[in-house]
Amino acid sequence: MNLLREYVRELITEDVSFLELDSPLTYTRSSNVKRLAYCDSSVTEPPKRWDPYFREYQEIEYFGKRGRKLKKPRKGKIVPGVSDVCIIGFLDYHADGKTSEGKQIWYIDYIKTRSDARYKGVASKLVDEFFSRYVDPDGGYVQFGKMMRQEIGHLQRKMEKKYPNAHVTGRKFY
Repeated sequence: MNLLREYVRELITEDVSFLELDSPLTYTRSSNVKRLAYCDSSVTEPPKRWDPYFREYQEIEYFGKRGRKLKKPRKGKIVPGVSDVCIIGFLDYHADGKTSEGKQIWYIDYIKTRSDARYKGVASKLVDEFFSRYVDPDGGYVQFGKMMRQEIGHLQRKMEKKYPNAHVTGRKFY
């Protein structure tokens, strides 16, 4: 029975992979932001509705540089979408220096899941993969940054428990 269960698990996870890319988004905190993307090759359709950061879209500016409301709104910058349809979630991160002991400090800039793939554990799998790839379990440093949703706070607490020797922090804004 266990052999059958392992075979089924292999089949299910066969079409899932993690891609390392450069982030197309611009961040004020750092210019060398990398992206860890969750790619499910069984997904072949783009999002059906508007989904920020998964479909390219044009921002509209309603206010001028001095803060005054414009008579006619104008086109702003184009926000890029993901490079491949199979990407259903991503985690943007960058190295934020080193400690006095020489340990790497990681900063998680942004975590996003496609709207039709929410609440399926995609963000949790991304965070688990990020920690297993980059974070030193014996004293690594990870800053979750400004956490805007309770779900991200839950992931941060989960990683604190899973890696008790690592320093995992974040600021709650929810």
